[in-house]
Amino acid sequence: MSNTIILRGIAWDHPRGYEPLRATSLAFAKKQGNVHIEWDVRSLKEFGDMPIENLIEHYDLITIDHPYMGQAFANKLLLPLEEMISDTFLEALSEQSVGPSFGSYDYKNHIYALPIDAAALVAASRNDLMEKYQLVFPKTRQQLLGFYQLIPKDHSVAWPLCPTDLWCTFLTLCAQDAGNDFIKDRSIDEKVGIAVLNELKYHLGHLHPQSLQWNPIQILDRMANEDSIVYSPFLFGYTNYSREGYAKNKVNFSNSPINPATDVSTILGGVGLAVSSNSIHKELAVAYAIFTAKAETQKGIYTQNGGQPGNLMAWLSETNNGLCDNFFAHTMRTMQRAYVRPRHAGWNEFQEQGADLLHNGLLKDLSSDQMIKGLNQLYKNMA
Repeated sequence: MSNTIILRGIAWDHPRGYEPLRATSLAFAKKQGNVHIEWDVRSLKEFGDMPIENLIEHYDLITIDHPYMGQAFANKLLLPLEEMISDTFLEALSEQSVGPSFGSYDYKNHIYALPIDAAALVAASRNDLMEKYQLVFPKTRQQLLGFYQLIPKDHSVAWPLCPTDLWCTFLTLCAQDAGNDFIKDRSIDEKVGIAVLNELKYHLGHLHPQSLQWNPIQILDRMANEDSIVYSPFLFGYTNYSREGYAKNKVNFSNSPINPATDVSTILGGVGLAVSSNSIHKELAVAYAIFTAKAETQKGIYTQNGGQPGNLMAWLSETNNGLCDNFFAHTMRTMQRAYVRPRHAGWNEFQEQGADLLHNGLLKDLSSDQMIKGLNQLYKNMA
């Protein structure tokens, strides 16, 4: 062990987040022969909000959300991977991107992470209950408005609307209504934003009362272990819950309701694997990133160990779809049309504070006009 190089990585605290990385690390170490990778975890909120500056001194490998790319560029926080990875491999990953996943980590012609996990807001359902009560999946937001009236007593629809997830839903509905360019010059289109907040207020009157406190995992755990929640139209999907034996009840996933007037589905999530610019073992860290992101690994060991892969070959695999009750096939349309958030420096700080502003506004039932004006003033103040 004295000659073994230790790499440190930071994942996020869910089996989907750390189990596939531990498995690929063992496989990589066996192949490489002189490396051991240790993984720490952080909460889902920390994954979305913790500044990279707090991580690059301590970790070689960082799992990351794509809106951090501008911050990474401005402050030279992450290794530009195109400097150490062949064009051929990067072009292959680009062609094997699930929707815009690969491109979301490309900022000003620098690749700061490789997609290892692909996600977007999708719909979750208990199909056994849907069939029992003869409920038809709402395909559009207009259909969703009437769907609540069909839910049997003692059952409900839930959305994850804690601050972080409220933010993702708000941006999703804005993009569905106005297309990808509803944010211009650090300003959210006021008319669009007000209409979306008014719509969200309508939904709140029909949702499970805990929705404003819940994140996706809390709702999925509830759906998987009891029968009260039948459907959730917008949450980040987790293949784990659609796998046999993961929980008491299987949760199914499908495309979220859309606005047919535009070609936008929902907000892009997912995870990229980045290398700290301060790593003293850059070559080895990059080699592991390549190993983990390549199609063979993604299609096999990564998915088999609870991962939600970021490579299209893994999503198209009949074996993987069989493992997850067709999770990948049933949510592909959403992934292909996903909305990519702004990635400029400072966006993440605005995102965190903006999410709290909207959440507080809904709790206090502030006017939608007041909330949007406050949100845009916050955005301009951070410029």
